[in-house]
Amino acid sequence: MDDYLTPAELKGRVIEQRAALRRNLVNRLFRLGNGVQAQSQQLLSLISDLSLVHFRILLRLSEAGTQNVQGLSELLGANRSLVSRALPDLREKGLIELVKSETDKRQIFVRLTDAGNAVVEEHRAPIRARDQAMRSAFKPEEYEQLVEYFDRLDAITNVPAAEFFHVPDSSDQGDNT
Repeated sequence: MDDYLTPAELKGRVIEQRAALRRNLVNRLFRLGNGVQAQSQQLLSLISDLSLVHFRILLRLSEAGTQNVQGLSELLGANRSLVSRALPDLREKGLIELVKSETDKRQIFVRLTDAGNAVVEEHRAPIRARDQAMRSAFKPEEYEQLVEYFDRLDAITNVPAAEFFHVPDSSDQGDNT
């Protein structure tokens, strides 16, 4: 074990590791997700004090219309508790309404208010500009291929984690004759 590394040696190791991690898909996707999230929060902070979760809820409601908490969670790719915790703040700010179902009082629907819609519209231009910048990095056919690749990766993330642990059985031993 190295007791002491010079700053140049440490920097060299970081450069080596980053080069190795460049081909690690999980690492790249994680870094990309963090980058998009940080940039999105920066875009939001230039105009408002909304959190990214709050804005994503408002944006999905503006695009999909009134939703129940489960449907909203699915659209966001987030768990229900995260969405449920964000709703009271949005209601207090007058950006959403929570409406109980007339047929099933346990069911709550989330509806965007006029004020919530105005907030989404205020943020729409920079969000679209960033989306366009990302799209313009690809030719149309490359972009469609990228979407297909994301679909494949998405399918893998829906596989139960336990399936990635493999216990060899006798058929994995090869031909022992």
